[in-house]
Amino acid sequence: MKYYSIGEFANKIGYPVVVRPAYTLGGTGGGIAETVEELTQSLMPLFAEKGMDWMYANCSTTAQRGALDWMGPFHDATKPVFAKLYSEVACGNEAQRSIDTNSQPDYREKLNEELKALRESEMWQTAVTVRKLRPENN
Repeated sequence: MKYYSIGEFANKIGYPVVVRPAYTLGGTGGGIAETVEELTQSLMPLFAEKGMDWMYANCSTTAQRGALDWMGPFHDATKPVFAKLYSEVACGNEAQRSIDTNSQPDYREKLNEELKALRESEMWQTAVTVRKLRPENN
């Protein structure tokens, strides 16, 4: 895998992606990249220097085994979702929904309600908790 395709790989498997080094030596260990921005800021410098093949060769056998065991099921579970997403974008439906929704006089109130539901979701709250545990936030 080349440096420029790491973001494509994360997009293919979906976010959040778990970032885990092989050895932490009591350090901060891994983290979760919830967006392509977080991925590029945290991983790209390392991959640019060492290469993706280095990462695979130097992660723990536990991480390698987990990646091998779960790659197929995760791919199979997310592939239909991404296929539908890409189809909706390609045919213009995704953009049209945004235009239609954002053209309504009460769009801001409805948007805030939807965003509140997102912020209160289990996945979002887990990410909030994980970010609070990062050393730079303590």
